[in-house]
Amino acid sequence: MLDIMTLAILAFCLECVDNGLGGGYGTIMTPVLIILGYDPKVVVPAILVSEMVSGVFGGYWHIRFKNVSFKAVGITLLGSLAAMFVASFVIGIYVPSVYVKWYASLIALAMGVLVVIKSYSYIRPRNHNDFSKWRCALLGGVIGFNKGTTGGGYGPLSVSGYILLGIPAAIAIGTTTIAEGIACTIGVITWGATIGIALNTAIPITIGAALADPISAWANNTLKQKVEPPFHGRLVGVAMTTLGIITILKLLEII
Repeated sequence: MLDIMTLAILAFCLECVDNGLGGGYGTIMTPVLIILGYDPKVVVPAILVSEMVSGVFGGYWHIRFKNVSFKAVGITLLGSLAAMFVASFVIGIYVPSVYVKWYASLIALAMGVLVVIKSYSYIRPRNHNDFSKWRCALLGGVIGFNKGTTGGGYGPLSVSGYILLGIPAAIAIGTTTIAEGIACTIGVITWGATIGIALNTAIPITIGAALADPISAWANNTLKQKVEPPFHGRLVGVAMTTLGIITILKLLEII
């Protein structure tokens, strides 16, 4: 078990990765803490609390840098809020977590590869409000389901999905931060109403993540300004693919 300072530092580092490249906070934090002896029923709601707060604080910085599509946020939440509610009450109880982890890791891997491929055919930036509404809502359902059951898998799927819908990488990351924070609120309420939330774990990782938000939002905006959209999207795709591979290797107990 980790002390309070170590938990906060771990959360700070992973939040920098998450808000800077679009995923990895819950995806990495959950298995790491479980390996260190934490109960999953303590880890998942604690992560949801920290990302609920991070969604507000980190979202503020992404809005300042004009890296948010509010249209995408609203449509995504139509699917993710309902899926988060169902996952927390039903799927999280009756479906073994190993199956959900396999599902999330394989989808993250596939989406990452698709984003990398798409980046090579990407010719010019699109209007970030020009995308398929029903596909965006469907994406929200998938990512809400994953987040509600495992505490992770939202960012990798959300950012990759937004990019595949034609939303520029920097805006995909900022939009994900806000939508994820709102969706996590439902998870916090449902987990809190059923088994409760361990504040001695939730508070330090929430503080660590919040401190990283302005730094990671700045890093995301800097990438938007310094590199071409295809390369930024390709960078995100490689990061998502790597996360999927690492998760699969962990499930196979290779690493």
